[in-house]
Amino acid sequence: MPDRPLDAPAPGGARDLRADIARSWQRSVMCGLEPDHAITAFTGGPGSAAVRRAAGPVLEELARHTAGTGVALLLGDRDGVIVDRWSDTGAAERVLERRGVVPGMLYSEEQAGTNGLGTALELGRGVAIHGTEHFLESLKGFSCYGHPIRHPLTRRVEGVVDITGVQATANPLYLPLVVRAVEEIERRLVEGARVEDLRLMSAYQRARRRSRSDAAVVGLGAELALADPAALDLVDPRDHPMLRGLARGLTAGRPSTADAVLVSGVPVRVEMTRVEGAGAGTVFRIEAVAGAPRTAAVPAAAGRSEAGSSVGGQSEAGQSEAGPAGSVAVVGEPGSGVTTAALRLIDGAGGAGGPVAADVPRLTLLDAVEVDAAELGADGERVWGGRFADALRDAERDDAAVVLIEHADLLPDPLLRRVSRALAGGSGRARLVVTVRTGAGAGEALAALCDRRVAVPPLRERQSEFPRIVAGVLAELVPDGGARVPPGVATVLASYPWPGNITELRAVLAAAVCRSGGTVTVDDLPEHVRRGATAARLTGMERAERAAIVAALAAKGGNKRQAAEELGISRTTLYARMRTLKV
Repeated sequence: MPDRPLDAPAPGGARDLRADIARSWQRSVMCGLEPDHAITAFTGGPGSAAVRRAAGPVLEELARHTAGTGVALLLGDRDGVIVDRWSDTGAAERVLERRGVVPGMLYSEEQAGTNGLGTALELGRGVAIHGTEHFLESLKGFSCYGHPIRHPLTRRVEGVVDITGVQATANPLYLPLVVRAVEEIERRLVEGARVEDLRLMSAYQRARRRSRSDAAVVGLGAELALADPAALDLVDPRDHPMLRGLARGLTAGRPSTADAVLVSGVPVRVEMTRVEGAGAGTVFRIEAVAGAPRTAAVPAAAGRSEAGSSVGGQSEAGQSEAGPAGSVAVVGEPGSGVTTAALRLIDGAGGAGGPVAADVPRLTLLDAVEVDAAELGADGERVWGGRFADALRDAERDDAAVVLIEHADLLPDPLLRRVSRALAGGSGRARLVVTVRTGAGAGEALAALCDRRVAVPPLRERQSEFPRIVAGVLAELVPDGGARVPPGVATVLASYPWPGNITELRAVLAAAVCRSGGTVTVDDLPEHVRRGATAARLTGMERAERAAIVAALAAKGGNKRQAAEELGISRTTLYARMRTLKV
């Protein structure tokens, strides 16, 4: 068969490269690669069992059809590791092995430069790489066509198929051969998923027969959700991401138990078992905890006092925890919702889960940031100080009056001293609430002077509440209900550490809803959230190592060779750690 390029081939140097290839070369350079780099990152990983099962028979059949043509077929995983290889001649096998084209070797762009496996994964679509278009000199004797494998249901890339020949340009018949093979593999992936679903359904039915009538039974697979009548009454679909999060890391056949709080605010005991042969499929048995108080189902911020009760919850006397008088410090990380928690505490809205009454009668809200935003120096301090003094006098005369100071730890020293004196006892009968940042020196000093301290947990510590937090933020952004975050996407969101807390979540969801136009997909999320969600599952030591690598890469402008030198490790070690830590 005659050889001719699928696209216009690159006849000369980098200046003649096609746009996709030129950008790939640029990425290779930014990874610290040089044309004489040797591919040595051997992982030996087995790859996805589901992809291997689906692809094996298809590629074996394709290998029979291409026998005698001198080409090799490669199956890679979603990271670019070669999972399996088919070749019909010993000569081709020896050439491939001398170049490191062997199962277990990592062929991502950052390790092997421009190539059919790694570049197809980077682009997310099929790509032909002609001989001289490879970045590494050792690969310029090959031409190939790589095409990613996407699961038809989730649209997530599961692997990549590559057909490689020892020739200058990719044969034009590579394209239809690989595309048809990928289509068949994707069809078999769906059939394999159906087998997993059948196993999940069988385990779910067994659990229903064994369970008491008042217990809820739920089965959750990659694309399947099962619920009995009790579960329909107790469990909301927005609880599914939380349940999936609880089941993450379970060993098949080994039951586990955890406590959680549903979107409705009901505390529950969850017994869960990962189903053998059903992928991530898990069966949950869920029971409401008898006698446990219902947690306030607030959509955005909620805090906990030192006694552990919810901010805005009702005491035995039916009175808001803020009390008739005294001072309270609401403490939390920036963006965690301390102001919302403080307002709920003041107006007692926490139990109802309704809108926050920002216009609480006789509430004076003073923001420390306004001192800098209005007028700097003594004049600005006098203006703010005068408003504070007037508010205190009003609160002294009126038991229903409350003074709320936002960002109190940011006040300049003269005003900080005035607020400190009021908290130390000068406020008399006035109700005074301050919000401060966790760990801030001035904030901790102010909190120590208050009658009570209420801590608002950061978003990363509120996994069981995450579905309702996301629902609350979506309701704020799209009041007409025209936006949706599917369970799989919510699971990714819940896994991200959210250093900016609810403020960051709101910004990410606003941008994602705008991009999606309605139903948010994982692809609508920013890359740092997708990567950070994976990093959040690392151990403390791994997170510290990942942070050091990220910092070194940032300091060196993304140049991996220089970053490796900065860290005192080899490039090969850096590449391996980056892949493991999902940098």
